[in-house]
Amino acid sequence: MADATFDAIVIGAGHNGLVAANYLALAGLKVAVLESRALVGGACVTEELIAGAKFSSCAFVQGTFRPEIVDELGLRDHGLEMTAPEVQGFAIFPDGSHLFLWKDFDRTIRELEKISPADAKGFVEFALRLRRFGQIMRPFIFCTSPPRRSEVMAAFDQAGEAELYNEFVLGSVRRLLEKYFVSEHIKGFLTLYGLVSIWAGPDTPEGAYLYGYHATGEFEKTTGRSAFVKGGMGGITQALARAAIARGVDIRTTAPVGEILIESGRTVGVRLESGDILRAGTVLSNAHPKLTFLKLIKASHLQPRFKEAIKRIDTLGAMARVHLLVDCLPHYVGFDSDSDSEGWQHRGHAVLGCSMANFQEAHRAQLNGTFPEELAVELIIQSVSDPSLAPPGQHTITMGVQHTPFELAKGDWDSRKEEWGDLVCETLFRYAPNLRGHILGRHIITPLDLQRRYNLVGGNIFHVPMTLEYAFDSRPTPAIGGYRTAIDGLYLCGAGTHPGGAVTGAPGRNAAHAVLEDRSGSRADPAGFTHRSHRALADRVMDSATGAMLGRAALRSAFLRPLMRHLIRNRPK
Repeated sequence: MADATFDAIVIGAGHNGLVAANYLALAGLKVAVLESRALVGGACVTEELIAGAKFSSCAFVQGTFRPEIVDELGLRDHGLEMTAPEVQGFAIFPDGSHLFLWKDFDRTIRELEKISPADAKGFVEFALRLRRFGQIMRPFIFCTSPPRRSEVMAAFDQAGEAELYNEFVLGSVRRLLEKYFVSEHIKGFLTLYGLVSIWAGPDTPEGAYLYGYHATGEFEKTTGRSAFVKGGMGGITQALARAAIARGVDIRTTAPVGEILIESGRTVGVRLESGDILRAGTVLSNAHPKLTFLKLIKASHLQPRFKEAIKRIDTLGAMARVHLLVDCLPHYVGFDSDSDSEGWQHRGHAVLGCSMANFQEAHRAQLNGTFPEELAVELIIQSVSDPSLAPPGQHTITMGVQHTPFELAKGDWDSRKEEWGDLVCETLFRYAPNLRGHILGRHIITPLDLQRRYNLVGGNIFHVPMTLEYAFDSRPTPAIGGYRTAIDGLYLCGAGTHPGGAVTGAPGRNAAHAVLEDRSGSRADPAGFTHRSHRALADRVMDSATGAMLGRAALRSAFLRPLMRHLIRNRPK
């Protein structure tokens, strides 16, 4: 392996790294992918966490992976199979009542009408507004230079949808949902989708942006539709790996990178922890931005101000997983097993104990580094639709809990891991009492495990927060704002770049195309810098922490918003 030479090296075989490698190989480049773990996939992976059973360890449902990538890379020819379940969402509320959201939209409306006719009408309006948001945002997904915040806001203005931007970017989850819904049950259920792995509660400003971000996703040409991947989420990364290998990509596992080699300000390759050297004039890092710049690059290659900007990147995550192997399916409270023989409640993405009050209390506990008394638990049982995941007569249950603090006020995650797992399971037993005594195995993934095992700094599955402060050309930080870096030949291609986290593949595709642009010389500004003198005043103000706080406050103010809009509309060309 010593002194092997490639056109490009990708650090990290998560889905974005594999997407980037495929596009580079498709363009004829000789590519190597280096993965520190023994298997590819990163946080989009299927693992045998309990003997005899396979689980989607981190990401567990698919609704955002770009269909363009599936088609352009021919992933179906490499074994990728995805199916949307008839039940898209299922909730059991603290009072024992329940609600289904169906793949068939009309069936969902009929379901909602049983609870509240007004909320059925509100759901239609909410879905249309969400889809409209996605339509305006979608053109910004694929780009080799991320858009400025002012450009995105201007697009909503030009479409006559300025208020839509205010709702789904600047507002809180509570404010958004209360505009469209009356029922506390429906608001409680839908609250989850705005709080996935973000350090926020229902009342936190900009919490609604996660709704808007996911609205850009689609499956079967339908906004908001989710799917299960055959074989678990690792089915995506395994298909990407097979496609890459077929294109000549050299994928090496158990090959942790120790250093990105830089000579005279230019990337020349990497040194593995084993000591082996791999040469390449182009290196793409799918690793977290902090790991890339603070661990893999010598400090002497970084400007002090830039290094400080990287250190300041927020990495607080907010989720954890409990995986179970059971020998029977849950019999949920409120269900008659004879009348519900079809078992729809076992086939979709379920949420147990969801209420806005529970989510608010969980966020308070998160801020205090404690565990809440009442949990809302999301859950899937994919083995019902994919029996290959579990032994005959057994089932896999994957549970997720939001608002889990990274640091605990008392003890640490290693000492309190089982205590937390017991708390999650007790919540499950409250809604499915029959499962007590039927758990054959349990595997817990805490926020600390996400950092140590999956290299997700702070336990953040998005690398950096999905908020306006870290959006568009300010992701992962205004000091970079894109895929190109100030070091010639070094690029970022992970979730910490635009458009953001979740399993989309867009950062990997965008980074690869940025590399190809620069190699061909087709880019007018090959260094990839966004000239600050040409940025809108609104952008420049919001590049600082204080300016960002004041700018967002101004946008939320009915009095100051017209002034901010004027600055945006009159930005320099």
